Amino acid sequence: MKTVNRREFLKYAAGGIATLVIGSKLGWVLKSPAYAAAQVQSLDFHIGDAIKHMHTHNATNDARCYFWIYRSFNPFYLPECPGPIIMATKGDTINISVTNDLDEPHAFYVPGMYDSGPIAPGQTVTGSFTASLAGAHMYYDNLNEPVNRVMGLHGALIVLPDAAASGHKYTPYDSPTSNVQKIYDDFGSTTHFPGLSWEQGDSSPWAMDPAMPNTPPFRSYVWILHQASPKLFKEVGSLPAGQLYNPQQFMDRFLKDPFQPHAYHADNPNGNSIPQYFTINGQSGFFSHFSPWVTPIGRVGEPVVVHILNAGLWTHSMHLHANHMYVTSVNGEVQANPIWVDVFTVHPMDRVDYTVPFMRPPDFPNGRGIGMPDAPLITVKGSAVYPCVEEFDRHMPDVGKLVLKRSDGSSVDCHQRMSPLCYPMHDHSEPSQTSQGGNYNTGLISGIYFTGDRNTPGAFDFPMDEDFHMAYQNIRGRGVNYTERAAPPLGEPHH
Repeated sequence: MKTVNRREFLKYAAGGIATLVIGSKLGWVLKSPAYAAAQVQSLDFHIGDAIKHMHTHNATNDARCYFWIYRSFNPFYLPECPGPIIMATKGDTINISVTNDLDEPHAFYVPGMYDSGPIAPGQTVTGSFTASLAGAHMYYDNLNEPVNRVMGLHGALIVLPDAAASGHKYTPYDSPTSNVQKIYDDFGSTTHFPGLSWEQGDSSPWAMDPAMPNTPPFRSYVWILHQASPKLFKEVGSLPAGQLYNPQQFMDRFLKDPFQPHAYHADNPNGNSIPQYFTINGQSGFFSHFSPWVTPIGRVGEPVVVHILNAGLWTHSMHLHANHMYVTSVNGEVQANPIWVDVFTVHPMDRVDYTVPFMRPPDFPNGRGIGMPDAPLITVKGSAVYPCVEEFDRHMPDVGKLVLKRSDGSSVDCHQRMSPLCYPMHDHSEPSQTSQGGNYNTGLISGIYFTGDRNTPGAFDFPMDEDFHMAYQNIRGRGVNYTERAAPPLGEPHH
């Protein structure tokens, strides 16, 4: 049996979430390094532990947290919580090997598909299962619930249908209800949802980098929600070998620990066990809302699906600005009457799908109403309210206005172009918007970014400066390589 010294943790910084693609049917995923995807025939996971530098960690503020993790060894990925995203097509056989490198029993479990059973310390368990149901599924450690799962042993399995329903367009589901099917059939073929269908990409060269295509097909995002308590997680990880933490005590501490002033500060090192960090795919604050792996980024007329899985113990209400979305699936049940909302509650262990049409944002009035791809109204100055050309050329703060100084006294120009159009997604359970009990906007946040409009002549790509360009190239397949080229001004040709 392998002896694990819990004091020898791997320290690592935030990174992109890994994706493992089963078989050869999902080649469109593999073409984009942005997905950090690798094609595999089997999964080789190790259960281990790590200390992670959280969003607010720096030289003067200790913001580290201990986790248990599922880690891919072949192919080799750096550790992260959550575990790698697994993508498969319905009917694929998934072969799996799981090695427990910790010193208490653990497991790998996908409800309705696979159960490894207890894996003893040092033991390897192998098996296989069929990806039998399309949709988003959570894999996790179901032993000593909910302790092992909340400590970090969880991830997402996304199964795509092997074919569209006869005479219809693709949806993310095996047996879509008639109303969900109609939504996806309408994408790209109606006056209210012109543009591309969900399954449809645009392989024509992207103006800002002609080596890359304009738009990928099957535009999908995964939001794995989690909450982390450094004090409680450290306490669990410091138990003697083989000793299990009482689940009821864990939940009481995690959810009900009494309030303490300055609970997360150096002047109160004991603090309490309420979560301090709230993450999407292991990221929070800037690292989630400016990540192309987390935040939907695209043009008006390029619909996406967002798979939301809540692996923690808190309830979240995920509120999206700029577009209403259809709630098309809840806990594996495709909705007979998908509601059209801008916020929806996601309880612990819930799996919820948002289908986001990427309509024109509602800020811009037009003839037919909010979001419609119609001729815009005209301002008193005689210009159209959309696209917002005047705003696109503005910067906040103004270019050259110095508002920040480095520690050495030198000035920093922090101006940011008001283009593309960036809107937030945030949790209406407001405490989750923080880290370490403060620092609003450093918690569980994302967004929706409109980089152009494929339904408005002359506005296919909005102006884009270098910083945003780098992120946008990632979702178009450029990875860490980027150019310094900005989008052409509105009205100039793009192709």
